[in-house]
Amino acid sequence: MKWFLLALVVSSAAWARTPKHPALDPTRWFALRAGLVRIYEGRAPSAGKDMPRAGASCEVLEAKPRERSVKESCVTIVARQARPATQITYQLRKDGIWSAAAEGQKERLVLPAPLRVGSSWREAREAAQLDRTVRSAGGACKAAGRSFVDCLVLSVTQRQGKKVLRRYTETYAAGVGLVEDAQWQLIDVKGL
Repeated sequence: MKWFLLALVVSSAAWARTPKHPALDPTRWFALRAGLVRIYEGRAPSAGKDMPRAGASCEVLEAKPRERSVKESCVTIVARQARPATQITYQLRKDGIWSAAAEGQKERLVLPAPLRVGSSWREAREAAQLDRTVRSAGGACKAAGRSFVDCLVLSVTQRQGKKVLRRYTETYAAGVGLVEDAQWQLIDVKGL
């Protein structure tokens, strides 16, 4: 009986020290499989219902997790006209996933590491600022007519100075990457 009580006390003390929200590796919710193709449909802004429909197709060209690098090519289609493909290189660093400079853009933090439910970070984007907060991790989500069992959901607030321009969510599915944000929604995925 003494051993049982001692074990109970030790396990209770260990449970009390366990963080409420454990650290999570952001690569879990990223596309790391060469040949994976994601097809997105653009979401027309509420003020621009007459704007031409847009879409995008993104294919993972190379996935080298050991070298901490992923390359993908995305083709955007606006009003049935394809734009030249954009190659994006992601670097999987200790402090998170970074989108490396592509076609004159600055590199940007996509997902920081480690992630925790409730953690927040900011991104300056032109004259606006995006405030992201991890709302949930590990729950289910739906996209492209599929159910995914392991998803990451971020709450995003876009500000310009003190003015809130809009609020939305970004959702990532494990092994797939982005499935939904304010601009895009996943409508098909191949190569899972």
